[in-house]
Amino acid sequence: MSNINDHTSLEHGPFARANLAPRERIDLLLEEYRAMYGLLSFRLGVVDQRVPLTAGTLMAALGAVPALPAESQLIVLLLIPIGMAWLMRLTVAHARSKEDVLRRIDEIERQVNLLAGEELLAFQSRHPNRSATISSGRTGAGAVSSVLALSLVGLLGCLAQAVHHGMLHDAAKWAYTGYLVTTMFGLLHAAFRLRHYRYVKSPPDRPPLGWVLGTLGRPLMIVEASHTHYR
Repeated sequence: MSNINDHTSLEHGPFARANLAPRERIDLLLEEYRAMYGLLSFRLGVVDQRVPLTAGTLMAALGAVPALPAESQLIVLLLIPIGMAWLMRLTVAHARSKEDVLRRIDEIERQVNLLAGEELLAFQSRHPNRSATISSGRTGAGAVSSVLALSLVGLLGCLAQAVHHGMLHDAAKWAYTGYLVTTMFGLLHAAFRLRHYRYVKSPPDRPPLGWVLGTLGRPLMIVEASHTHYR
């Protein structure tokens, strides 16, 4: 015999809406709020400490090229542009993450204030730059611009080292120049994409088609089960 209680309704589906009290919603939002600030602190630490340290290491390696053995000089000059490109991508990634985190913190503050009925959180939601694009200083664009300028100087330094010390022949010199130019365009492209980046939330996931069809068929199953139960 079928039991009517065995057939769940839409309330118990994977996309059911929880009936939470305002206080419970605020608690959940504050947990995410703390997590977002922890992530923001990590991004700030990377941009303010690790990025300058890495950039200084690359420039020190470039300055030490003349003191290296002849066999190692060309290897270092090939690896430094790769390091510059990696550093640029790393800085851009952290800047984009800071943009996302700041926008989400803004949303959480507004949601908490709305649920509480008063303004409890106001740091990001009332900040003068809250509506600014990622080109503002608060989102790491200053660090990206600094890394870009340093990387371009480093690429020119690599070319100067290779030409001045006669490490490359004519054909190899043009090939190395093309390598540096390609790296330069990659750096500029990364900075350009960051400048036009906007934080856009993804739409909510749709229920799977099988779950929807199964849900539509449940009323018929419930009716049949009720007829069987009362016969």
